[in-house]
Amino acid sequence: MFYKYLIKFDGEEEKSIEIQLDPATLSIIPKPNENPPDWALLDCGKCSICPYTSDMHKYCPVALNIAEITLAFADKASTVTVDARVITTEREYFKRTSLQTVISSAIGLYMATSGCPHMAILKPQAKYHLPFATLSETIYRSISSYLVQQYLRKNKGYEPDWELAKLIKAYEIIEILNLSMVNRLRKASTKDANYNALIILDIFAKMVPVNIASGLPKDKLMLID
Repeated sequence: MFYKYLIKFDGEEEKSIEIQLDPATLSIIPKPNENPPDWALLDCGKCSICPYTSDMHKYCPVALNIAEITLAFADKASTVTVDARVITTEREYFKRTSLQTVISSAIGLYMATSGCPHMAILKPQAKYHLPFATLSETIYRSISSYLVQQYLRKNKGYEPDWELAKLIKAYEIIEILNLSMVNRLRKASTKDANYNALIILDIFAKMVPVNIASGLPKDKLMLID
């Protein structure tokens, strides 16, 4: 599985982000990086909920995988308008939007597939990655994906979480991870495109449990008798 982001700036500058996933595990296929940045070291701004030690992993798996993006866009402003094209195995997407929106879309895919156990709950969504997803699309995809998982658990004899309690808890933990990652990216950037992209993801993450707690949007189109 592959996702290729092609980003064209108005000044004709072009950059690309290429992401490959193992179709069997949905884990990212890492690119060789002989000189990872110090900010990607596990103990450099380590998340308070991280289950790893530096003996197990010298580098934070998420930080290591997004290091290439960070280097490419470290000197870019978040609000710069770009033409973004995303090529996948099945189709292509195009949108003229802010750079932070494009980077946010790519980083979200990296974070779900890089091997952080706290992000594993989002991994099934990677198979059906939706570039440039809106907040409402993100909430719908997150909750519906989780409910499918619960249906499959029930069929295998496990206790399903129909109340979404574990999903809410997972997003609370993801918020902690996001904050730590934002702090890492601030150290690695001279302008704000990288860390504002992650702040967008964090805002979306905060809104999932908020919407669950409020009973979800009362959209009549979602309730078919």
